[in-house]
Amino acid sequence: MKQILQRLLDMVEEGTDELVGLHQELVRIPTVNTGAADGGNETEACRLLEERMGAEGIPSLTLESAPSRGNLVAHIGEQARPRLLLMSHTDVVPVDEGRWKLPPFCGEVVDGTVYGRGSDDCKSLVASGAMALILLKRAGVPLHGELRLLAAADEESGGRYGIAWLAENHPDEIRADWAINEGGGRPLRTQDGLVYLVSVAEKGRLEARFQVEGRSGHAALPWAADNANYKLAQLLDRIQSYQPEIDLSMATFEHLPLLGIEERADPGQLDGLLEGLGRREPSLAGMLMALSRMTVAPTMVSSGIKSNSIPALAELTCDVRTLPHQDEAYVRGQLGELLKGIEGSRMDLETWAVSNASPFDTPFVSQLKRATELALHREDITLVPSACVGFTDSRCVRPLGAQVYGFAPLTPGSDTVRPGVHGVDEAMEIENLVLRTKMQLALAYLTLGG
Repeated sequence: MKQILQRLLDMVEEGTDELVGLHQELVRIPTVNTGAADGGNETEACRLLEERMGAEGIPSLTLESAPSRGNLVAHIGEQARPRLLLMSHTDVVPVDEGRWKLPPFCGEVVDGTVYGRGSDDCKSLVASGAMALILLKRAGVPLHGELRLLAAADEESGGRYGIAWLAENHPDEIRADWAINEGGGRPLRTQDGLVYLVSVAEKGRLEARFQVEGRSGHAALPWAADNANYKLAQLLDRIQSYQPEIDLSMATFEHLPLLGIEERADPGQLDGLLEGLGRREPSLAGMLMALSRMTVAPTMVSSGIKSNSIPALAELTCDVRTLPHQDEAYVRGQLGELLKGIEGSRMDLETWAVSNASPFDTPFVSQLKRATELALHREDITLVPSACVGFTDSRCVRPLGAQVYGFAPLTPGSDTVRPGVHGVDEAMEIENLVLRTKMQLALAYLTLGG
């Protein structure tokens, strides 16, 4: 077993150029998701993957939810169950090309790093997952189960043409016993070794749309009207001052000493502890803050029809992220308090994603830890349960019966802030592509081939 595992890991090193080449080709396909039905162009990326899989004798299938909105599934293995699903998505967010140092779809390698939109989110996982299947197939390792790759469409706009469509129309294609996806893998170096955060859950997301009504009039006589903007300003001020309930029920808070907080945390002192942590690990402190409370973020405002007319209606949209126990009724009650006393106000709520979770203390998570140790050649790794503060495609796979974990590890020396994701100059280090491929290969062998 050890010899087979070592051979698989060696094959990744030997195939690094091929891995990077596939990644570059994927980045060069502009699969920009604008949110429109005809946006995304994911089918072109699926065709590239089909070609690569076909050359290795690996069955693959592209399922289009709409023209050009392709979702690819590929698989290897001797039997249908158990199944390990390697999740990824091919669509990317739009770019502001003028602000990039290099063309956003160039896929160029500079100093050991591949640049381009989607190089990290999420074509790094598309490439590493595809290479995991290819190398296992070449090695001729028998799998007593099935390893499946999913390269989905439309993740960046909620999955209507991707994972949600697949779950409704082709659930057997994405049904699995276990799955790994984006959303975790942040390393933290400690005195006792290396800690990795594993996303076992996701916060829920709701969209709150507020309307406040006034009375229009001529802007030259503002006192004769009832300006809806002033009422909206009152609401915005209340949202900015909103103090959410602090909740430490997420399993992450049971492991604070491993994350650099030695003091015992309680709701009353958590923010003080996070302020100290933030000076050393700002992104970690921000994540812990998000995991301890519901957040309400104003994102879109509109009012008025003409510059010389007092607006009679003002509208505000807020992004709301919830903890597992905070259902729609809870959100409605919290936001309803913010509207009290604002005459002519009303609110609509729409649920986009329900908070969901998988267990942490499982044999599969133990195999995930071992696979990471093998990929890094280290024995001092600890996994800590965390949660994704946004939502991913995992939310549609868990209800189909899978244990799903967000885990795309970075090397210990990596920049953990990842400023280019959804921003300018997105990039992915080649050493991280290699690490992720090694981890996925080792995980597949440990769960299906041993």
